[in-house]
Amino acid sequence: MASSGEINGTPCIVQNGSGEIVGQGSLTHTYGGTLIETSNQSNGDFITYMEGENAGKQHIFAGEFTYNNNTQFRKVRKDVFDVISDTYTLTFISDATTDESFSGIFFPTGLTDNIGQGVKVTTALSFNSSGQVVHTEAVT
Repeated sequence: MASSGEINGTPCIVQNGSGEIVGQGSLTHTYGGTLIETSNQSNGDFITYMEGENAGKQHIFAGEFTYNNNTQFRKVRKDVFDVISDTYTLTFISDATTDESFSGIFFPTGLTDNIGQGVKVTTALSFNSSGQVVHTEAVT
């Protein structure tokens, strides 16, 4: 039976300018922007939008990491408190010749430590883009 191209989320990774951030768990990637309205009287009561354009474009990676003492993990935590950006890349690892990825300047933010009794400590983080993000499409 042929595969329909699904990928396992396990090998999706976030890297900063120095390397892979250890301890990654579940991640989300959200792209947002606002459609630009071009409605006018000739459209009557209908709303129309500009094709191929958005305002307020932003990528956000958010996820949970197992708390650890890895250098990259510690750097991200420090960057949150110091409000320092870095180059971050989210890569969807697959069997493609070139994997899909998103790379640009991001600010890590929204640090939340979850410290449950008798369970591993986790840290939730968001990475908010600042400026253009380069999207590399997967090539099979």
